Formats: sequence, C-alpha cells, structure tokens
Amino acid sequence: MPDFEFVHISQPGDEKKNSTKVRRHVMKDIGRSRRKQKTRCETTTAGDVNATAAGPSTGGQAQDEQALVPSPLAEARLGDIEFPIDMDEKRRDLTRFLFAAAGSSYRPFGLPWLNIGLADAAAWYITLANAELFKEMRSGDAKPEFNTNTAAMRWYTMSLGSISKRLADPNETNKQGLIAAITGFICHDTSTGNFSRQEIHLQGLKRLVDDIGGIDEISNPVLRLMISWHDLSGAAYRNGPPHFDVPKGSITDINTGSDTEYFKVLLESWNKNCPYLGDIQDALKATAAVASYVNQNCHAPNFWTDDVTAARLLAPALHEVLSLQGRALPNDPAHPDYSGTAAREAFRRSALIFLAALKAKFGAVSFELSRHVQDFRQISQIPHVDWAVVPELNLWAHTIAALEEQSDQRSWHVAAIVNIMESAGFTASQQALDMVRGIIWIEALFEDKVETLCREIDSLIAFRTMDQLSILSMNPPG
Repeated sequence: MPDFEFVHISQPGDEKKNSTKVRRHVMKDIGRSRRKQKTRCETTTAGDVNATAAGPSTGGQAQDEQALVPSPLAEARLGDIEFPIDMDEKRRDLTRFLFAAAGSSYRPFGLPWLNIGLADAAAWYITLANAELFKEMRSGDAKPEFNTNTAAMRWYTMSLGSISKRLADPNETNKQGLIAAITGFICHDTSTGNFSRQEIHLQGLKRLVDDIGGIDEISNPVLRLMISWHDLSGAAYRNGPPHFDVPKGSITDINTGSDTEYFKVLLESWNKNCPYLGDIQDALKATAAVASYVNQNCHAPNFWTDDVTAARLLAPALHEVLSLQGRALPNDPAHPDYSGTAAREAFRRSALIFLAALKAKFGAVSFELSRHVQDFRQISQIPHVDWAVVPELNLWAHTIAALEEQSDQRSWHVAAIVNIMESAGFTASQQALDMVRGIIWIEALFEDKVETLCREIDSLIAFRTMDQLSILSMNPPG
C-alpha cells in the first residue's frame, strides 16, 4: 500500500520550500523497490549488433556477423579451418588447447578473438604466444609477460617481425589484418596492466585506423568493439580522453522506463541551482542508462559472461565521462564555485568507480578501479568543501566510493556520508541508501557490500549521538 506523506503549504510559493522534502519522499519508494530483484526484462533498442547472449563465452549473437569458429575437438574438424600460417602437429596441439580453453572457461573476448586471429598471420602468431602463456597459468594467476616463457617469446617475436615488415612496405594492402594484429598486442598490454606500453601501441593503431577512415570502417564488428574496450580501459587508467570514437554497434538508445524518474527531477533542480554541473549531466545520464539496462537484463542466463554486450553497453558512458575536461579548483575557498568544482570532480570519479566495478563484474581486469578509489579518497579530503552543496548526488558519490573502498580505509568516507545525512535530516543508514538507490544503482553489483557499510554508518551515528548526549548531561540547559 502506498505510504502517503502530507506537506502543509499555507501560501503561494511555499511549494518551493518543500520541494526537497517531496523529492526525498518520492525517492524512498524508488529505493525500496530497488532492493527487490526484478524478474521482468524490458526491451532495449540498440545498434547494428544484436545484444542477446548466446552462450557463456561466445559474446552473444554479434558473432552471427562473422564465421563461427569450428570446435577443434577432432582432427577432422580442425582440418576444416583455414589457418594463415603453416601448421605442423605441435602447432595443431597448441591450437587444440587454445580452442578447448576458450570454449570451456570464460575469458572476456577469448572466443570472439579466435576468428580475428585466424584472419592474419601476425595476429595468429600473437594468439599462439598467448596460448603458451595460458598453458602455464593456473586459476587466479596474474598474466605474465611474454619474456617469461621461451615458447611464447618466440611467437611474439615472429608476430612483431611480421608487423614491422608490413608497416615498412608501402604496398601492404591488408591494413585490417595489421589492425587486428596490433590489437592483439594491446589486449596483452591491458591484461598485464602495462598501460605505458599500451599507450604507445594505441597511438600507432590510431594512425592505421585513421588511414582507413576511422573505427567504423573496420569490417569486423567484434574487432571494432575490442579496440574501443581496450582504448577506454587505457583512458580510464590514465584518467584521460580516449583515442577512438564510440564505435557503431554500441548500445546508445536505452529505454530506462521509470528507473531514472527521481534522477531526472534532481537534474532539473541542478540546472537552476548549480549551473557549474551542467557539462557533467550527459555523463551522469549515460551512466544511469547503463545501470537501468543492467537492472532490466542482468537476470538473463549468461548475462555476466556476455563480453560483447558488456563492450557495447559500457562504451558510450565511459566515453562521456572520460571526455569531460578537468577544471582547476579555485584557490579561495570563499569562491562561489569552490565547493561545486570539487563536487563535480567527485561525481566524475564516482561514475568511473561505478563503471569500473561493473566492468569487473563482467569478469574483466579493471586496474583503473583502485586508482579512482584512491583519487576519490584525496578529493573527499579537500579542505573547506561544503559537500552538502548538492546533497543527493554527493551522498551517492561518497557511498559508491565507500562501497569499493577497503573497510580500514573508508572512515573518512563514512564521516562525510554521516555529515551529509545530518544536513539532510537522516538518522539511519537505510534512509541514505534508499536515496542512493534512487539515483544510479545496480543491486547485483553492491548487494554483498551494503550491509557492512550500513553498520559502519549507523555505528558512527550512534557514537555521535552518545557524544552529544554526554555533552548535554554535563551542560544542562537553563
């Protein structure tokens, strides 16, 4: 049954004074509803690659746009594959292992990459180099560099030699094969966290892609998405703009339904009261749309192992957030934009934390997550910032950061959350979490972390309450 709350308005104009109270009451119902799992999935329109998951590691029906990789479970089937290099028995054994591993265990883009690697000799060499590394890895191992494995280093050297020779040849015609091969190097850089080397490879790849007319001229749809995925991973780690545009096939038209109603009301109020937040609104809207899509679809089978859909979904929001230009914090805390500028950067960083956590939920490495959590910690400790300047979104930003922070490192976040709660008149963590859930939220992402944070918040509230009572008992009024 609806929970009604009456607001007394005695004269015209009083409705503005009570607007915050009305918004927060609306938010309570939204927050409560998001604690419950949704069972109905709504339709989401998209671009030129189908979003439906087709299996645990196939990347969805996007693969229908390219030839499916035959299963090399038997020599006869393996013999059906047209390889770009000569294959002896040792190479075939390595290929059997590679295909079996890609089909039995999920590694983002592991299976979709096989078609890409088979299209070019240099790309296949770097694929076999990775296979040599994977053979020696155990579950949970960090991926090593090629120079730690003699066989992998040999394949790596052959790939590098092929690429270098073709780049020097003015008559080289297979530009898309070269793009695929260099993307293979970039995949390895991302998975090992070598982002300085990744940046060098991305710059070279950008020149090649520009030569053919841009990322949307790449014929393989999964290769387009992989390039964007790794480009955005590097940009997020460096906290800078991406090299490439959002590729066609990305999910850009999401029916959010009623999920973002409260958030839209907040945006309208910010337009009037916080003009310095205007340029970040598109980035926050894109992040909210991602959350809405996940909430609508995450209960579908194999959703969290659909790598292609993950790339299509995250690209537009990450691109929006990372393309925002930084702003210098005014030197004078009394400057009217001082707190707003700090809040803007806090919102941007919390959006990056949110998207990085979601990326990790899809099974991808997310080296950028800890960097953004650490940077947010520093932002939250900037002196003289009034975090109540935009209380709803500041509460959301600090809560998202706190959920991804280690418990022994987040006392400052908890204190900031409680301060904002006090300015809003909240007395319990659940009230704050209901508000946060009404802004940008994915229950499946945070459900295992909320309870601990709520205990810490309520513990600090109780401590402050007891401290205030103690002071009053020693200094009774009158």
